[in-house]
Amino acid sequence: MLYPQLEEKLNHARLALKGATGENIVELCKRYLAVLAEYRSKLYELQWTSRTRQRFASSSPENLALTRRAIRVAIENTTKERNGTEMLLLSFTTVSGYEAVEIFNRRKYEGHDDWELRASGVKSTGISGGDLMTIQEAVDIASLLRREEHVAQNAAQEFKEGQA
Repeated sequence: MLYPQLEEKLNHARLALKGATGENIVELCKRYLAVLAEYRSKLYELQWTSRTRQRFASSSPENLALTRRAIRVAIENTTKERNGTEMLLLSFTTVSGYEAVEIFNRRKYEGHDDWELRASGVKSTGISGGDLMTIQEAVDIASLLRREEHVAQNAAQEFKEGQA
């Protein structure tokens, strides 16, 4: 372990994100990204400073090479985690009207699979009358549905892994 306290903080943030709900997953993604950034910054600092040599000066050249390799691998893993978490966060926060309609139709939201995006809002053609949802309402609901779907998939995967 290069930074035990920071790595523990990172692990707590990762576990919190895994246990997220539809309501708190956006905030937990942001927290996890902040801890990842802090950890990655420390790794870069360690990699490029003379502290690495000083810290491991008593080590053999082989151990120093292994330590440098471990730092590089940790940076690569942290970068992959950051990229994946950023994409996840974007998927929750950048839903368009078209995506909202697609989500509603796929999920048969309110029992309908004929949702349409119109200039004035989102509406199911199967609903008579003037029940028109604003595009912002549709986007907010679709974002929540997407978050809840992600949480449910994670829970199912956790359950499946626990059964194995």
